[in-house]
Amino acid sequence: MSLGTKQNKTFLNIREGRIIKRGRDGQEQTYDYVEGYLGGIYKREREFKGERLEYWYFDLQDPNGGEIYSLSVHYSSGVAKSIINSLASADELGLVRLEVYQSGDYTKSVVYNNGQKMAWKYTELPPVKEIQIGGRMVKDDSRRMEFIEKIAGEVVSRIKYTAI
Repeated sequence: MSLGTKQNKTFLNIREGRIIKRGRDGQEQTYDYVEGYLGGIYKREREFKGERLEYWYFDLQDPNGGEIYSLSVHYSSGVAKSIINSLASADELGLVRLEVYQSGDYTKSVVYNNGQKMAWKYTELPPVKEIQIGGRMVKDDSRRMEFIEKIAGEVVSRIKYTAI
């Protein structure tokens, strides 16, 4: 038998170049970054405006061993792809900082590992194809997202921080 204490997570979102923390009272606080030791990356569906959408979750534990923050990012967003590709370039994961900002109409991200800004490991990604469905041309990013999932798996396999 083992005993333990369940740790609560604080869930965070990104909107308009800011990290959003919603309190129990519904009030929102905004931040530029979240920092901690990476404890996990996983996908999960959730409901958004009546629609089931897939999201990536990046779990980070406060460096002082305190709170666990879980940053949710839309599955196929540029921010998610950038975070995963940047994390992949780290030989060893340490204190990770995920920073977001607004550039024009787009939210961008920067990833730091032990204070060092991380570049993308893979500068070329599989192309997004246009396919015809029901007389309309739509973008098919399935090959690119399969590649991103593979990269995420590689990052997860290198996570050494298991207190989360």
